[in-house]
Amino acid sequence: MSNAKLRKHPIALPVCFTTEMWERFGYKILLGLLVFVLLKRYNLDDGQAAVIVGGFTGLLYITSIVAGFIADKFIGYYRSVLLGGIILIIGYLILAVAPSLFVVSIALGTISVGTGLLKSNIGSFLGLSYKDGDPNREKGFTIFYAGINIGSMLGNFTAGYFYEHYGSVVSFCIAAFGIFLGVLIFYFGFKLSNLKPVKMTVTFEEWFKALALVFFSTIIAIFVIYNPSVSVIFFVAITLASIFVVINISKNDSNQLKKSIAYLLFLAIAIVFWGIYNQMFLSMNLFIDRLVEHSFFGIPMTTQSFIIANNVGVIIFGFSIIKLWNYLNDVKKYILGMFLLCFVFIIVIFGINTTSELAKIAGYWVIMAYLMLSLSEICISPIGMSLATKLAPENRTGIFMGLWLVSMGIGGFLAGIIAKFAAINSIDHLNVAQMKGVYEHAFMIYVSIAVVAFIFTFIIGKVINKLLAE
Repeated sequence: MSNAKLRKHPIALPVCFTTEMWERFGYKILLGLLVFVLLKRYNLDDGQAAVIVGGFTGLLYITSIVAGFIADKFIGYYRSVLLGGIILIIGYLILAVAPSLFVVSIALGTISVGTGLLKSNIGSFLGLSYKDGDPNREKGFTIFYAGINIGSMLGNFTAGYFYEHYGSVVSFCIAAFGIFLGVLIFYFGFKLSNLKPVKMTVTFEEWFKALALVFFSTIIAIFVIYNPSVSVIFFVAITLASIFVVINISKNDSNQLKKSIAYLLFLAIAIVFWGIYNQMFLSMNLFIDRLVEHSFFGIPMTTQSFIIANNVGVIIFGFSIIKLWNYLNDVKKYILGMFLLCFVFIIVIFGINTTSELAKIAGYWVIMAYLMLSLSEICISPIGMSLATKLAPENRTGIFMGLWLVSMGIGGFLAGIIAKFAAINSIDHLNVAQMKGVYEHAFMIYVSIAVVAFIFTFIIGKVINKLLAE
């Protein structure tokens, strides 16, 4: 990006997306390996692993609502980001040496809370760095989103290489080191750029309340991850609570209430998107490991490295379609994103059916599917982050950013549920053709879900436009 273009954006932009880049680096290492660690180290089957990964992915973002509250009410965005980074480092190191499934749950619960503190509040801080009505806000969030995908790409590449050569312990320690770099960059970048915290001073009482909330949130997260049977009740309760929070803080302002209802509709659409998106780390990850040739036009690839195609697509599309945003409003971007989502698994199904029955499918089918997913993603996710700051009531930006991440969490939990359609509990008893049949059936279900979601998006788009116009 040229200096002239960068001057249109606040100095916080490069500091924030560089920090978030390293957080995503560690997270993608974890997410790329977690399902395989659960299967191989703890001897779980596909269905059991999917429930745990889905629950963890959900909690990872659900904790963001508490993190937003902590930042808004107690310690501010700057300190929340630093606190989240420290907690993340501890969680990754525990995960690296976890001797049992219970200790894994402790690590994952810790990581979920740390991620909420860092991820939600760094986005909120960036949003508040733009002035109200700044036309560069959405472009800035698109740049932010594309930039942090560099970290995701590095994480996906590192996950596969180091897991195959050195195992999960080294991989998770590398993830912890990446988070450490991110914390250093944020701390020194903040100081050297002369950035100022939104909340200048914090009392001992505010710190105590913040840390108490962090502790209790971690305990709840550990309990839900270790007891998957209660996860459905938990996520239903979170969904209802989120709706209540949005309505309650907007009920005294009719104009804000309309904005909040429009925001809830955007969140409903996003939940379905993330449910399909997260199959990259669940059913698609296992599908690639079992039924896809680990090469791309002769270049050897690990299972996890296929996800790099998604990162590359987000980076390329993120920077190349910014000018298109001048011609599409938020609703049209969402509609376009959900339309493109319908074709992701159609590409994979086509690859299955154009390959001989007992042969593995070529890697380029997965690459094309992931590129399509990245184009869909760039139409959904950065716009959602921008809307969180645009539609939030005054002094409630952290909560609305947290609610956007909550939608990602509920979508992650949904991903664990629908991944069961592709579960194979004993691959030793199935040949390639039979496994293809299981996955093709599951992928057809994913396509059907995406098509229904697209139709729903198209219909309620007019409602959302009307609410925003009024």
